[in-house]
Amino acid sequence: MPVSIRHIAAVLILIAAALFTRLNLEWWLLPQPFRRPPTPTMSVIDPSFSAERCADLHNRLLQKAIVNEPSAMVERNLIAGLLDVSAEIADFPNSGSSPLYHFLSLLDTISLPHSLFIPLTPEIYQPVPEVFRGDTFSREPGVILLYGQNNADSPMDGGLFLDVQTYKVVWHWSPGPFPASEKWISLEFALQSQLDKWESVKFYWDTNKQSLAIKRWVEADLTNSLVGWGGLLSTIEARLPQRGQRFAREFLSRAPRPEFRHVAPGILAFSPETLSEIYSSEPTDPCRRTFNLGGEDEEDWVNLLLPAISTMPQDVSQNPEFDIKPFDEDWGYGKFTVNRRAGLYTEPGLIDSDVVRLIANSGLPTACQFNGRCPWSPSRPPRLSEVPHHWASLVENGT
Repeated sequence: MPVSIRHIAAVLILIAAALFTRLNLEWWLLPQPFRRPPTPTMSVIDPSFSAERCADLHNRLLQKAIVNEPSAMVERNLIAGLLDVSAEIADFPNSGSSPLYHFLSLLDTISLPHSLFIPLTPEIYQPVPEVFRGDTFSREPGVILLYGQNNADSPMDGGLFLDVQTYKVVWHWSPGPFPASEKWISLEFALQSQLDKWESVKFYWDTNKQSLAIKRWVEADLTNSLVGWGGLLSTIEARLPQRGQRFAREFLSRAPRPEFRHVAPGILAFSPETLSEIYSSEPTDPCRRTFNLGGEDEEDWVNLLLPAISTMPQDVSQNPEFDIKPFDEDWGYGKFTVNRRAGLYTEPGLIDSDVVRLIANSGLPTACQFNGRCPWSPSRPPRLSEVPHHWASLVENGT
């Protein structure tokens, strides 16, 4: 009896399914911390990775964290804790020679009674082997949660993740897929950025709360903002017609504001006259001043820095756009504006007071937001220092 093509196809499908099942089973039988994902985004180890340098940065961070904790006892037993919770690693024959094993063996930690999560910085906790592989990220066997997030959210739901194949890291939180491979950075850079915040006094010890804390702005934030602003003015000035260019350059080097009127489409350069005119027409008790995020001895609320030419229309709520329509609602951004004037506003938050928001003439509060995820720390809106750099790049490429 001749065999039909349909029967042959069915047999081939069954064979392929059996092979796939076997391969998948063999993959899952690999020691979990050393499995390679079925579709890895990265497979080459970061050539810059140094277990010694990264461990040194970690240990320096720990010393800064415990300087006000005289009773803290420094230990170097993370590997022992890791082996206690993961027999798979203990049974792995080459665990002692793996870069991850070596790095963890060099880390100093402290232990506190009745506390599993101990702050390493105001943004991250020290490594906790018990949560390296939580249920939330079980679908990503190629990564471990090396440093849990130290914020209002659970430290098991996000933080600094390490790819055990490449030894690169990225800041991630649940839910959602991990960023693409090009978004991951070196562990050394991430730890150095944490140490830099101590050096700039962005991180400090709050004597009142007896805990690590973050200053909402420091002198370096202001300096970087001024540098960015100067770079934007210089870039715009360089694009002006040649005639009078030398005079303009001399003027910009000595004056606090440019000779040209606009620093972005529809956005005016600040001037005492313009700001005085805008603010003087505002009520004495505007709603925006009721949201003071500063301390008891300071005033820190939303302020207009670079005014736009236009104000938002009164019928903005009729706009069908999802982000524009709620402008005048209780949860909208209208109450934070100065007389409905569009422009670049400071938007101080609980952590940073130098972040900004651009309000478009249409009332769109997310215009030119470019506040994508930060690879080494929690995401945030753009800082004032970053906006001029971004605008300068648009000027340079002719946008």
